[in-house]
Amino acid sequence: MKKILLMAALATAALVQAQPSEAYFRGNWCAKIDRGGGSVGERCDFPTFATCRAYIAGESRSFCVQNQWQAGNWGVRDSRTEHYFNDRYR
Repeated sequence: MKKILLMAALATAALVQAQPSEAYFRGNWCAKIDRGGGSVGERCDFPTFATCRAYIAGESRSFCVQNQWQAGNWGVRDSRTEHYFNDRYR
């Protein structure tokens, strides 16, 4: 019984921690980074296109795009509305 409770607690902790950080979505630009083997990573915390380009400099087949998850793109203008948006849609 103790093992089952311990496993349930660990599974719950893992699920709670699996959510992405809201700060990740705050940048205006995202870097799409080719990791090889068909795998592409994404980092979306760049305030300007220039900082994104500097981050991917020297990486072949990597590029920058506007952040589709930017809250302003969805009509969110203040922090209270952004918090609601994050809870509901992310």
